[in-house]
Amino acid sequence: MVSGGDQDDDRVLSPEELDIEEQEEVAAIGEGRYVIGPDGPPNAPAESEREDTDDGSDAESQGNAGAPEPAASQEASEPQTQSQSRAPPQTQTPPEPQVTGRDVKEWLGEELESHDAQYAYHIAAKYGDSVAHQQLATDDVGAAFDGLLVWYARQLAGSTSIDRALGILLGESSVQVKYPTKRLVAYLEANDLGPEDSIRELVETVDEQDGLSFPR
Repeated sequence: MVSGGDQDDDRVLSPEELDIEEQEEVAAIGEGRYVIGPDGPPNAPAESEREDTDDGSDAESQGNAGAPEPAASQEASEPQTQSQSRAPPQTQTPPEPQVTGRDVKEWLGEELESHDAQYAYHIAAKYGDSVAHQQLATDDVGAAFDGLLVWYARQLAGSTSIDRALGILLGESSVQVKYPTKRLVAYLEANDLGPEDSIRELVETVDEQDGLSFPR
């Protein structure tokens, strides 16, 4: 006969006996996870605390996985700030220098002094809507005067000849011009006039020549 103890070892365990959760020394702390107390019920955390811990850790891990890191966000914003601070400064056009009448006079004085000639001038004159300039440098005082008169008469003469325009200007001028006697004698000789000729003949000769022009 088999003893009672042997009978207990040889018997088949029921499903209830195989379920360790029914033992008071066993406490479930999760799916398929248990704590076994050696001297009685184990000091296991409550089910609600386990769920909060599990859910909180999972949610935190999921949230951290989806959200960008603060350091990365700061680093991403720094290049944009640097690019804005490195924008090239706007260039400002310097104001144009102002030229005064004194500056022009000083320049003309320096320019005329640079000539080695005895006589020199630089003239700007306005005639109607046009402005003309004349510059001359020479050692001959007569040539300087002639150049000035001829240039001025040319600006006003139009279709009139230069010599006639000069005669009109001098005749209409308030300045009284005295010609040397030798110029008159040279004119009389050039036109075959002498002491025996009358003043009428002199006037007729001048009229035929359309004016009195003293030879050189």
